[in-house]
Amino acid sequence: MSSSVSLKNLEDVLEYIEALRLASGHKQNKDIQATLGQFFTPAPIAQLMVSMLECSSSTITILDAGAGIGSLFATCVACLCYREKRPQRIEVTAYEIDATLINSLYDMMNLCKSLCEKVAISFHGEIHQSDFLTDSLEILGHSLFTPDAKVLKFNCVILNPPYKKIQNTSKQKRILQKLGIETTNLYTGFISIGIRLLAPDGEIVAITPRSFCNGPYFKHFRQHFLQIMSLQHLHTFNSRTEVFKGNAVLQENIIFHAVKNLTKAKSVFISSSSGAIKASVSTYEVGYDEVVHPEDPQSFIHVVQDKHEQQIARHMLAFRTSLEELGLSISTGKVVDFRVPTVLRTNLDTGTIPLLFPTHVAYGAIIWPKPNGKKPNALLDVEATKILQVPNGYYVLVKRFSAKEEKRRIIAATYEPRVTTTGSKVSFENHLNYFHHAGQGISPNLAKGLTAYLNSSLVDTYFRQFNGHTQVNATDLRNIRYPTYLQLERLGDKIPTIYPSQTELDKLIQEEFFIYV
Repeated sequence: MSSSVSLKNLEDVLEYIEALRLASGHKQNKDIQATLGQFFTPAPIAQLMVSMLECSSSTITILDAGAGIGSLFATCVACLCYREKRPQRIEVTAYEIDATLINSLYDMMNLCKSLCEKVAISFHGEIHQSDFLTDSLEILGHSLFTPDAKVLKFNCVILNPPYKKIQNTSKQKRILQKLGIETTNLYTGFISIGIRLLAPDGEIVAITPRSFCNGPYFKHFRQHFLQIMSLQHLHTFNSRTEVFKGNAVLQENIIFHAVKNLTKAKSVFISSSSGAIKASVSTYEVGYDEVVHPEDPQSFIHVVQDKHEQQIARHMLAFRTSLEELGLSISTGKVVDFRVPTVLRTNLDTGTIPLLFPTHVAYGAIIWPKPNGKKPNALLDVEATKILQVPNGYYVLVKRFSAKEEKRRIIAATYEPRVTTTGSKVSFENHLNYFHHAGQGISPNLAKGLTAYLNSSLVDTYFRQFNGHTQVNATDLRNIRYPTYLQLERLGDKIPTIYPSQTELDKLIQEEFFIYV
């Protein structure tokens, strides 16, 4: 730390840390950044993360894996130094594989040492310019075969882990598998190792994509995490672009704070903000079982942000029927257009069948064909395409992806069988989910009632509580509970020919199920 820098109070220190982060960010190699999946933690985010930590022990041992320039651990140390009740000793272990950041990392470690000296806190810092996963295999590998082997344990893990998909043939995949960790992204790999290195009652706070909260790809991670950790706090951001401004990150992010303890907390704090400097933070407290439903085999994590959303979640608990109990299944469309370009047709002619893309699906309505659209409207009916076809009938179609600017996450419509001279089949493109009965169509009123239910504000709001991205996958839709068969048919019978507006539909749902939406 330069002698010319005057750091009289915590605010000065945090501004100095942010200045170092910004200076290093301007020098950051964009190719290396993309390869490693690294994004530096802005000051408001670092401060918010640190504010969640208790860190009440006399000796605080901090792990920051994928530390970047160290702004996360430095913010943590600075806040500890300015506390009224300070620890006696702080130890920091930082991992960073990017050699271009090491000098900045040492500057940050020296700042921590200087801050601790001023308030008589003993300080020790270690920097490992190495691959955290490789080192973890060496550290944790011994304990897999020798249970009594001593493994360094931390009482505080603070992470902004790399966000990067793991290839099945990669070195990272092999290392994680050797440690018994099954995951598809580096960020959950880092978290899994971090919690293994936590001492009992140790704390972890991390900022990550929200994608781990639902879906099949992170099921193993969620179940392991929730088994040994007790969630304390979840924080979401109202803006996708504000958190890592300037880095073109559009992934929805979340901060979580958890304690390594088998006894679960009675409640969880849910907060939100824009992520901007000095942005206001709203906080709401909900029961632990409302965040992680005890009977949910998928272990989805629900983010209930206010009283209205809590009421929505409780209303949804009134529906107990599964898709299996309805006699329904959900599948993704069988046509992958770029794999079968020679059998796609612009118009429905002799020897073809209807083909529907997401562009044909609107709120409650099928708009097909689109003669001047960019997508084909038909599929050639030949022996090679039989496997891509389903019987012409009533189906409920749901877009698998919603545009970021769309207000609704779930967009459903009822497909009614087309009367054509070209055959008795229909085909759906791979970016559509479709509800069916054993591969066949379903009754008209059931289809219309199910479509109305899925299009309700009730379901859309509930869905957003566990789904933080634009993808609507089949597992998410299977995880929702539904009205009974008879209730859905009765609802379908009340849907008029001209599809109701959102307000009208929500009122109909309210009247039909006696639920305040």
